[in-house]
Amino acid sequence: MADLCHISTGYFSRIFTKETGMNFSVFISLKKIEWSKQLLEKTDLSIAQISDELGFNDPGYYIKTFKKYENITPNVYRKYYQEKL
Repeated sequence: MADLCHISTGYFSRIFTKETGMNFSVFISLKKIEWSKQLLEKTDLSIAQISDELGFNDPGYYIKTFKKYENITPNVYRKYYQEKL
């Protein structure tokens, strides 16, 4: 992103954190979790397929990241969402 803005990575990081209150890697993780929730709700893709689709190197890391931000696993989220319908 810094290259796209034609600024140094350090400067980009400082500006991004100042403007959003979070660092860029946290922002990206949160966006990926938002996208994964949509996939969990609207598709029958497996956890491994969603993990791959979002660019996680390992489904286990995706599950760990999802749980970090949502306090539940992707499977539990999907089951909970389906029960609400």
